Amino acid sequence: MTLLVSHALVVAVFAVVAAVSAACGSGSEGVISGEVRFARAVDLPEGAVVTVRLLDTSLADAASVELGRDVIHDAERLPVRFRIEYDPDEVSERNEYSLSAEVRHGDDLLYINDTVHTVLTRGAPRNSDVVVVSTNPFDACVEPLPGVLHSSFPDREFPADAVLHVRLVDVTDPEEPVVVTQVIQGDLGDFPFEFELPHEGVQISRNHRYELEAEIVVGDEVLFHIPREEWRRVWLPHCPNDDLQLVNDVFPADEFPEE
Repeated sequence: MTLLVSHALVVAVFAVVAAVSAACGSGSEGVISGEVRFARAVDLPEGAVVTVRLLDTSLADAASVELGRDVIHDAERLPVRFRIEYDPDEVSERNEYSLSAEVRHGDDLLYINDTVHTVLTRGAPRNSDVVVVSTNPFDACVEPLPGVLHSSFPDREFPADAVLHVRLVDVTDPEEPVVVTQVIQGDLGDFPFEFELPHEGVQISRNHRYELEAEIVVGDEVLFHIPREEWRRVWLPHCPNDDLQLVNDVFPADEFPEE
């Protein structure tokens, strides 16, 4: 009787082990996680959907093969975390895998990645964030645009009524430049002069060209300015964040007349 019980117990244990192995063996799931990120934190419209896919992109002349995806419904803002489950048995060390992400609102595509984020094989990390860009050529600014003006002639004194004029100009069409935003301030003090361009209604395009115009004036007389076009050019990759500041030099108008 004892032998029969022991035999039955051994059979039961092996059955449990086999069941666990079947559940967790070759069919077990791997996981990739990270964040979908924009250049800055951004709120999404109500009902936005973020989709992240794990793709086999080994064949350049063939369509990518999807191994898994995560769909985040009603995402409120970026960055947002994702988690993709996949079957490790479908992954070959010889192949290349990458993550793609898109953000949609109804039928409208709002954000998509434009760079490759490889994972899993060929020395790539298991987990990765996915950086997306806006499909809208303009990024609406959410913070004032800070800047500072220096000069190689800092010892010149300014009258009490001297005023600083700063303008950000869209010069994509040189025939019709557009003043994007501007600021006027007095009580200057000494160089360097710090300023902030207001953000209300301002939109910055990654595909447009901009120049920073600046003058220190007394009435109609220009005392300092940025005389040359190439010295005014600025590159704005996106709207302001903690790392972005406009920095430029101004020069005496009587020594550096405008060209």
